Amino acid sequence: MIFNAPSGSSGLAQSLQDVVRAAAAGAPRSRQRRIGPSSVGHPCGRRVAYEAAGVEPVNSGGDPWPSIIGTAGHDWLARAFRAHNAALGRERWLVERRVRITDTLTGTGDLYDTDTATLIDHKILGADSLKAIKRDGPGDQYRVQVQLYGYGLAREGISVERVALACYPRSGWLSGLHVWSEPYDPAVAEDALARLSGLGALARLLDLDAHPERWALLPDAPAATCTWCPAWRPGSGPADAHGCPGALAA
Repeated sequence: MIFNAPSGSSGLAQSLQDVVRAAAAGAPRSRQRRIGPSSVGHPCGRRVAYEAAGVEPVNSGGDPWPSIIGTAGHDWLARAFRAHNAALGRERWLVERRVRITDTLTGTGDLYDTDTATLIDHKILGADSLKAIKRDGPGDQYRVQVQLYGYGLAREGISVERVALACYPRSGWLSGLHVWSEPYDPAVAEDALARLSGLGALARLLDLDAHPERWALLPDAPAATCTWCPAWRPGSGPADAHGCPGALAA
């Protein structure tokens, strides 16, 4: 039997979406302005510089649903591993451990396994992203992020032998979980921090406050990386203090 959609269902759908979008826009991660470990390794130096400078985002990044699912999944996983600690009667897992990577860069490591000295970051990914990591491994952005968390733990005197990404499918089954891992290497974190420092020095040298047109002189990356950039302003003029038209346009 076929049922017709009730009248007004499209209006209700819009109301529901409006509430969800408003809540997502007000979430702490959406309001974050200081650069975090998840952005330091991004291949586009200009994007890193925008985030490091705390420039107000001009690109919402599109549909918030993947981020909402990711946040909810992280919350559930945190409760699960805390419950497992309680069942064990000991703290095998350090859950959502706040780490200080430098005096100005902090972050939260999702999970640390004290039995194997492994820092683990949860990723809840769409099918294409998960397939790419299974095929090619993570890009620099994810790899640098998890190595930075390991670096922060090591600064506290906690032994870190390995870092890992636990990649869960956003749709599908738990059996689709893929774990990528490599030895902890402080040089990866130190190189990324040196790049971040170098971009800051270049920004000061260019005197971007007085010469906003010089944002276009900062190094960019292929346009394929622009879609989720908070500074992406397609169809605009040259990169300036408010945003960037994208690498191809530039």
